Amino acid sequence: MDFVAIVIALALVEYIVFSMLVGKARVQYKVDAPATTGDPKFDCYFRVQQNTLEQLIIFIPGIMLFARDVNADVAA
Repeated sequence: MDFVAIVIALALVEYIVFSMLVGKARVQYKVDAPATTGDPKFDCYFRVQQNTLEQLIIFIPGIMLFARDVNADVAA
């Protein structure tokens, strides 16, 4: 189960990095919060972050349940 925790932690670190890149893109493309649209390049950064968040909602419980009920090594 330790490897599963590492994989989940890496996925969360990836999401944090994407969030920081969105913040940087907001400044670079002058898109004030809470706006979610603006420059097309900013829109790409924002969609990557949002898509990652949407997938984390499925990924984290899925990997936890698979690790618990089937095989933790395979899940990781």
